[in-house]
Amino acid sequence: MTQFCGAHVELWDDLRLFVDGNSKITRENGTYENPTPNAFSLPHISTCPGSTEICRKDCYVHGLEKHAPALYAEYRNNERVLHSIMLSTNRVRRSAEIFGDWITMNARKGFRWHVSGDVIHERHARWIVEVCRSASRVPFWIYTKTFEVVPVLLEAQNLTVNLSADRQNLYTARQTWSAFAIDARGRLRFTFMSDDGSVPEDFVDMFDVIFPDYPQRGRDLADPTTHPFWQSLDISARRKVCPADFFGQSHANRCGPCRKCL
Repeated sequence: MTQFCGAHVELWDDLRLFVDGNSKITRENGTYENPTPNAFSLPHISTCPGSTEICRKDCYVHGLEKHAPALYAEYRNNERVLHSIMLSTNRVRRSAEIFGDWITMNARKGFRWHVSGDVIHERHARWIVEVCRSASRVPFWIYTKTFEVVPVLLEAQNLTVNLSADRQNLYTARQTWSAFAIDARGRLRFTFMSDDGSVPEDFVDMFDVIFPDYPQRGRDLADPTTHPFWQSLDISARRKVCPADFFGQSHANRCGPCRKCL
């Protein structure tokens, strides 16, 4: 069963950031059974300016907001603190140093941006870059539909940027990937979420990762490979499917051992 964890990072006055994590994304910060917090999140949808109708409807955070209100309240507070940080250049710099030091000490194997939420605007993106630079020995990764800030995010040499595509923003995602992938030297990935079981054939070679939405996952079956979604894919596409999402999570089947997004 997936385990969840959390911790607070004190900034100044009454401001503090909440860091959480779970068994899937621990990336060797702790173990699958006892993960260590390694993610920063915000409220879903309201902080996702590039969201599509598909991702707003199918967002997994809907369930979290309903069933874990205390955790979701922490995400709301993170947004409040983030807006306070954005008030001055000094606050951006100071908070990035404090947060970066905490990450270096507590999540040195890897840190994920936004299990919930996304990059709100360019100033937010630049704060992320400052935190990554402050924790320069830590590998970071992010999934984003805020494609206009991708060139800013790529300024952080220890950040892997995963373009989050679905059927509704696929061509915009491809344009962004085509514009920056070569210079990014492997730090810009192209991911696709299949909500209806389809994977566009003319894009398969470009995709680094394919994420099946909940109805397309085989992990509740005795033999997941019998699922129609899996049967519809050729061998090259099957190799790109997120194993933790499709087959189920375990100590060996999680972010870290799997490096498709990293």
